[in-house]
Amino acid sequence: MMAALITLVFVLLGLIGAFVCGFFLLFYIYPHHIVSYGFMFRRYLAGMKIKFVKHSGGTLCYAEKNVPQPDKLSIVFVHGFSSSKDQWIPCFKGLPKDLHMLALDLPGHGASSTPDEDIELGLEYVVETLNTFLKLVGLENKQIHLVGSSLGGAIAGLYTAHHPEKVAKLTLVCPAMETPVESNFALQLKQAMALGPENITIDHCALLASDVKGMKNLFSLCCYNKNITRVNDQICKGFLTLRMPKLPFFLRLFKSVISEEHLNLLLNAAPNITPPTQVIWGANDQLINVSGAELLRSQLPNCRHVDIIDNCGHAIDMDRPGAFNKHLLKFVLEDCSDKKTD
Repeated sequence: MMAALITLVFVLLGLIGAFVCGFFLLFYIYPHHIVSYGFMFRRYLAGMKIKFVKHSGGTLCYAEKNVPQPDKLSIVFVHGFSSSKDQWIPCFKGLPKDLHMLALDLPGHGASSTPDEDIELGLEYVVETLNTFLKLVGLENKQIHLVGSSLGGAIAGLYTAHHPEKVAKLTLVCPAMETPVESNFALQLKQAMALGPENITIDHCALLASDVKGMKNLFSLCCYNKNITRVNDQICKGFLTLRMPKLPFFLRLFKSVISEEHLNLLLNAAPNITPPTQVIWGANDQLINVSGAELLRSQLPNCRHVDIIDNCGHAIDMDRPGAFNKHLLKFVLEDCSDKKTD
């Protein structure tokens, strides 16, 4: 009996040792697997089911939780530039479990296919892709609550301006736009614009990191929480390995949307965004200055709330996910049949 117990202990120690060795092997040689498995585990805990739909332009990947309900709005999340559906994991995990939620990987992002070289990119193209996606997932004739962040905020706003009858509520999160107070990042974008698209490289956009130093700078720009900005070098290498194959497309998209016309699209469309709208912004956003919140409020005909989150940068999902969920849920549960509120 004792011999069997000793054997079992050694077997368990061997398994633990093998697991530890395997983890360190992945961490130091294949850190991108650590990052990938981490996201997979977080999606599982959040109840996200990964699905795909095909359309004429390729394949779109998305995450879904629950099914449409007749008495509740489906919430559709649209991420920002060079991000993915994983940006919304905290929402899938933290919001009420009975809500129907979908998070789309925009073309060329996440696990969605990359548009062909002959396709002219731009916000209008992505808006039409979003419209196609909603048809493919059966939401064409059902009003939704649309939530968009950063570039996804501009896309969500434009979609609502074009299809106000399809959007019951709109939440804009640090949306891409020109703001009264310009951030250093915005000034750098204008310098890049002056060069002309043909002369722009990945070095002209801090969001197109191509080395560990660039990744650390990217985290620092997007996040206010300094614990997040001090990311381990190996984890940075893991993110880089996953992002590098997508950099040519990200650069192509960047060149397409970096223009005065695109920077002003959301603000120009704002008077036509008639559904009840919520604006959420990080007070310490270094990419798109928080001064844009009040400007949007003045232009949106049905702005119900402007919620500014303190101690929070552009990546609200990383800095203050709990505070974000609280503000979003307030609007989700609000009866918007009443008059406009402050």
